[in-house]
Amino acid sequence: MIRFNGLNNGSKNDSRQDQSGKLLLAGDIVTMNAERTVRRRGRVCIDGATIAAVLGPEDPLPAAFAQVEQIDTGGTIFPGLIDLHNHLTYNMLPLWNVPRKFTNRNQWRTEEPSYQTDVALPASILARHPDPDYTRAIIRFAECRSLFGGVTTGQGMSMSSSGGARKLFQGLVRNVEQPIEEGWAAAGGQTLDYHPDEIESKLVPALAQRVPFFYHLSEGTDREARQRFRDLRRPDRSWALGKGLICVHCVGLWKNDFDVLEQAAGMVWSPTSNLLLYGKTANVAAAKANGIPIALGVDWSPSGCKNLLGELKMAHAVSEKQGGVFSPEELVAMATAVPAAMLGWQRHVGTIARGRRADLLVLQGQHADPYMALIDARETSIRAILIDGRVRLGEAATLCSADEDSAETFAIGGKDYYIDLLEGSDDPMAGMTLTAAVEKLADGLHRLPALRDAKPDGAQRKRMPAPEWRLDLDMEMEEPAPRNRTMMAAGLRAAAAPAPLRSMKLEPLTAVDDPQFPERLLANPNLPGYIRKRLRQ
Repeated sequence: MIRFNGLNNGSKNDSRQDQSGKLLLAGDIVTMNAERTVRRRGRVCIDGATIAAVLGPEDPLPAAFAQVEQIDTGGTIFPGLIDLHNHLTYNMLPLWNVPRKFTNRNQWRTEEPSYQTDVALPASILARHPDPDYTRAIIRFAECRSLFGGVTTGQGMSMSSSGGARKLFQGLVRNVEQPIEEGWAAAGGQTLDYHPDEIESKLVPALAQRVPFFYHLSEGTDREARQRFRDLRRPDRSWALGKGLICVHCVGLWKNDFDVLEQAAGMVWSPTSNLLLYGKTANVAAAKANGIPIALGVDWSPSGCKNLLGELKMAHAVSEKQGGVFSPEELVAMATAVPAAMLGWQRHVGTIARGRRADLLVLQGQHADPYMALIDARETSIRAILIDGRVRLGEAATLCSADEDSAETFAIGGKDYYIDLLEGSDDPMAGMTLTAAVEKLADGLHRLPALRDAKPDGAQRKRMPAPEWRLDLDMEMEEPAPRNRTMMAAGLRAAAAPAPLRSMKLEPLTAVDDPQFPERLLANPNLPGYIRKRLRQ
């Protein structure tokens, strides 16, 4: 367990957490409520997993908190961030050296040999390895990568059981596909394109369930990408859209197409990945003009930022280039209140209010413009992250203390943090520390050719039980639709033959620990000049 200390006393024996499970946190509070109230020198009363009250400096404490000692965070308290689009099972891979500008995602998925050798095959080798610790390490690394960027809710982690049934993962960070909470809508989704004849048989029934449904829509800039949007036009001239549909990317949509998209729950914007792959991102100005809710998503490590803090910076740069499409407040809302509402989770997370879950991000310092402070923040700007009132990440010594047997110490940007990774002994992730995960993945990436070519003998196979579950790799190849078979034939033939793998290096979890990350982004041929200028600053 991680506990709060008093800021003026770093003693590990000075636990300032009430034994009843109550916490009283003080700091500037950015509520992200409908009025966007910021309570300067406010206080958040937490009772177990839930926020009991949000107070100004002069407001009286609820009677139940009269004897709870106040913890001065010395910072600014935000709702925990929500990453509404990610492929978490790929996030141990390094940034891909994108070789050229693509106009459609099926080009790089099926026609580009370097994608197979640098992304698809490495992910498959590690995630499909019979040693279950590779799967456990992938999960641990991906969740901590998100957590270190302020994320308390993420999208994009699922698995299948050995019997073939789909099993969804619930872990350290909230998972939108499997909230395991009564009354919280569990999201579904489809990553690859639906064939036109599947719109009626698969998408329409999915939308009829009235739950969040993620669908990659028009990812690319050419006619083929836009055609995937036009495929949603039904025979009766209505559209296969609904208030549960969350459209991801939308790069290929024309300005007038956003008139139709008003029927959906909203869209997810991943500017970094769009720019790296296509040299262009979605027309978010047109989306905003049509009142379409927009959330942010990192996408994945092969073509995205390290975490949502990086994606906020990229979104801000794009917005400024287009004349200030979004204010800093609106950008922060894209990672908090807006995605919560798109999920139908607005009564639970995304804002700081009475009755909401205590998913909180504590940023160091108090700022004239707290929204811009979060956009400018680095991973070392974070003081603490709470999920359900439980401190999952805390600045060591100065703010938090921890039991050595229930928390791990990990350095971020030269600062020590405690991470609470404690699970029950029967949990599949029990015992997998972040340090062990880093070591496992670093070794696996380094030995990729050997891992692919290794053939366990009969005795080894007998000693190696079949895994009870395996990670879903949602970008894996599938049988192409007739319209794509000619385009995909070369890629499918290349994928069938052994590809020349190379050893790879595990990149640091955070941007602050990876000073070469901007240079690797700058090596991308598709980045526009204004982004290059921003990265060099």
